Amino acid sequence: MILSIWISGKGDHRSLFQNSILSISILAGGFFLFISFGLYYGLKLKDNVGSILNKEGFKKYQDNALAIDSLDFDSPIAGDGIGGAILSIVLWIVFSIVLIFLSYFVGLFFWSAILFLAAILYWVFFRALRFVFKNSGKCKGDLLKSFGFGFFYSFLYVSWVYGIIFLIKFIN
Repeated sequence: MILSIWISGKGDHRSLFQNSILSISILAGGFFLFISFGLYYGLKLKDNVGSILNKEGFKKYQDNALAIDSLDFDSPIAGDGIGGAILSIVLWIVFSIVLIFLSYFVGLFFWSAILFLAAILYWVFFRALRFVFKNSGKCKGDLLKSFGFGFFYSFLYVSWVYGIIFLIKFIN
């Protein structure tokens, strides 16, 4: 749906600002309807995920992690002859292997950071929606009250996006 707005905006020569406002408005309308009808029908969210970060997972990782106590390396003085050339080739191979392992662990770190960020965002949005739907007992069957709470929470959760878009437009 949002992609169709951007594609149709090319044909109508709409600016990035206009496309952004239109896209966010459609998303905000859908969010408003989702919250309002969820409150009207008495939707509740149950926290059945459990603890994402538990001590057992970290213990398993620590057991599988490499233990490097010390790296004491005294390089022999080989000079500029054939010994120096062989030593430089061996060190080049060893250093390449070390870089391969380091790139693996750096990649593992970044993927872990991305997954951790996704878990944090999931938790924030889940908690926010649980907070909204705690009012579903008050709003169940009352369309006017559901739309009132839906408008309030939609405004609260979407207004900052409009603020960012208008701030960028103002700065440019």
